[in-house]
Amino acid sequence: MGKKKLLFILGSMDIGGVQSGIMNFAKLIDPEEIHIDVLVHTKTIGFHEEAFKEYGEVYHLPLRLGAHKYLWPLFYVCDNIFFYKDLKLFLSKHHYDIVHSKALGLSAVAVKAAKKEGVPIRIAQCHVDKPNHLNIYSRLCYRIGARIIEKNATCKLAVSPKAADLMFCKFGGRVIKNPTISLERFNPSKYSVMPHEGINIIQVGTFSHRKNQCFSVCVLNEILKHGVAAKLTFVGYSLDEPAYIDEIKQTVDEYGLNKNVEFLPKDSDIPLLLAESDYMLIPSLREGLPNVALEAQAMGVFCFISDTVYQGTNSGLCEFLSLDEGPKKWAEFIIAYREKHGSDKQYIDMSEWDNKTVVKEYIKIWNGEK
Repeated sequence: MGKKKLLFILGSMDIGGVQSGIMNFAKLIDPEEIHIDVLVHTKTIGFHEEAFKEYGEVYHLPLRLGAHKYLWPLFYVCDNIFFYKDLKLFLSKHHYDIVHSKALGLSAVAVKAAKKEGVPIRIAQCHVDKPNHLNIYSRLCYRIGARIIEKNATCKLAVSPKAADLMFCKFGGRVIKNPTISLERFNPSKYSVMPHEGINIIQVGTFSHRKNQCFSVCVLNEILKHGVAAKLTFVGYSLDEPAYIDEIKQTVDEYGLNKNVEFLPKDSDIPLLLAESDYMLIPSLREGLPNVALEAQAMGVFCFISDTVYQGTNSGLCEFLSLDEGPKKWAEFIIAYREKHGSDKQYIDMSEWDNKTVVKEYIKIWNGEK
């Protein structure tokens, strides 16, 4: 059997769980067995792009129209039509044995174009269980997309049952672990951290309304009201909502918490920061399976997560809370947990999420095995 060529299709190669998973796979896969390239539908040069070039090419096939506040249903349909034609032309010029689409709104036309160009293995994978827009128009688009995927994909994957329901509707799909983590990198035995006063809390992710960092600031404020010393560290960057970080900082100013809140860039040393943290907050409005929650648990960091997040995220160090409870209740849960369990970290077996284990499943799929 000769070397196979695999093309991942996704939004960008910037920081994110999907992108981290691809980088992990690229480092582990035998290049003599499978060659990996990436195709993104943005013009932006992503954070991982330069590093990925060690393993394969990153191609840019930007959407012609993009998002629009009011005309997005029309723009969405037109972009799908244009992307189908552009991708079909691209695949006619570049030979691939596998096309693996992780682009939520474009997976249907991606696998259709791949089938039209004779690509043997065509995979559609969903990483979210609720998109930014979910109304009568988007539901109709997903239902149409599900039928196209059913007719053209050789394999349908999702990170959770809800994600499968979103992309594949009644046709169903296989739930599989992704993203994954590097237990070699997220290894608490590599770090010796000095004891600290109070509670160190961390939130990692893009600054956006969906990630809900302002809620975390309010939680910190409620913890401090109880006379408990606490610090909140944000790690991330603004991609689609650059103004949101200003909203977060304004909330910090309103509560007078500038000495208690720190903002760090996206390329910070995450394992070290987790080693120094007690708890992670993930108060997301919408989320599939957050990679950062897996990384935190691998480092012994307990996670307080909104109940909108897939419950399969929990490997033993997660508490799911309703956002309707409000920041005050979240703060009380955190304080009560600390009083009950103390400040010592718990370390659990996360081997099922290790990329070395999970990549073997994907290699079988890429080879056409069921």
